[in-house]
Amino acid sequence: MTGISDENLLVVLFRGGWVLLILLVTGSLLFAAPKFAAGVLAGGLLSLANFAWLRNILARSLNLEARQAARFAQVRYLFRLTLLAGAIYLLIVRVGVDIYGLLLGLSILVINIMAVAIYQVTNRSGG
Repeated sequence: MTGISDENLLVVLFRGGWVLLILLVTGSLLFAAPKFAAGVLAGGLLSLANFAWLRNILARSLNLEARQAARFAQVRYLFRLTLLAGAIYLLIVRVGVDIYGLLLGLSILVINIMAVAIYQVTNRSGG
């Protein structure tokens, strides 16, 4: 393994998020109620989709002029946030997923970022 660098950090976070999602859903299916596991799965998928979408928006905005980029990113940010809020609302109210499972799933990237940060701190070279 070549380690984590600035160039591959987003890929590491995205792939690590998928691995963590699989582990958490599997663990939830084995040790918790199916409703909880469904919440973890739904939250994790939303979290990863949101991350990928945000990455795409930011990459596209970097190719625009500064004035256009700001407007482009703001409009898409609000649209993305609205869709995410709507999806969470539907999952809780209409589908009835477990709220704690949903929160755990939505926290996948936060957990992953903390794990990568701890990895980076503990594996620093001494020079």
